[in-house]
Amino acid sequence: MSFKEIRLIRLLIWILFYLLLLFLLIFIVVIPAVKAYKSVNKEYAEQKARYLAAKTEHDTIFDRLKGLQAKNRKAVQAFGNRWDEKRFVATAKKYFLSVEMVPVDVNESDKHFRVYEINAKAKMESPQNFYKFLDALPTIPHVIQADFPIAFRSHGRDQIEGIFRIRVYEEKRDKKASKPSKQPEAKR
Repeated sequence: MSFKEIRLIRLLIWILFYLLLLFLLIFIVVIPAVKAYKSVNKEYAEQKARYLAAKTEHDTIFDRLKGLQAKNRKAVQAFGNRWDEKRFVATAKKYFLSVEMVPVDVNESDKHFRVYEINAKAKMESPQNFYKFLDALPTIPHVIQADFPIAFRSHGRDQIEGIFRIRVYEEKRDKKASKPSKQPEAKR
C-alpha cells in the first residue's frame, strides 16, 4: 500500500466518521427540535385561532354595547338619578288637575337596581291628558314604567279619575361613594 492510498483511506474514514457524527446529531438534536417546534407551532396556531375568535366576539359585543349606550344614553343616565316624588308630581300636574301618590313597595332584591312601586290617582279633564302624560314619561329624568291595568272612573261631567301603578327604577349606589364624609378635615 502506498502512502497515497493510506491517506485516501484515512480521509474516507474521517469523512465516514463526520457523516456518522452528522447523522447522529441530526437524529438526536435536529429532528426532536423540529418535532417540538411543530407541536409548539400547532398549539400556538390553535391559541391564536381561539384568541381571534374571542376577539371578534368581544369586538362585536363591544360595538353593540356602544351602539346601545349611544342610543339609550338618556335612559342610562336616568337610572343614576335619585327618585324625586315632588319633581314627578310637578311634571304630572302639567297633564292632570290633581295627583295623589301612594307608595306601595320598594323592591331591593335586585343587586343593581331599586324599584319603587307607587299607586297614582290622577284627576283629569279627558283621557287624552293621560295619553299625553304617557308620551311625556321619557322626558322625565327617571326610568318610569306605567303598569296596566289603568282604571278610569267618571266624576261628574268634567272630571275623570285615573288610577294606575307606576314603577320607578333607580340604580343602587355604593353607600361609601354616595354619602359624603361628615367629619371635618383636620387642620394642619
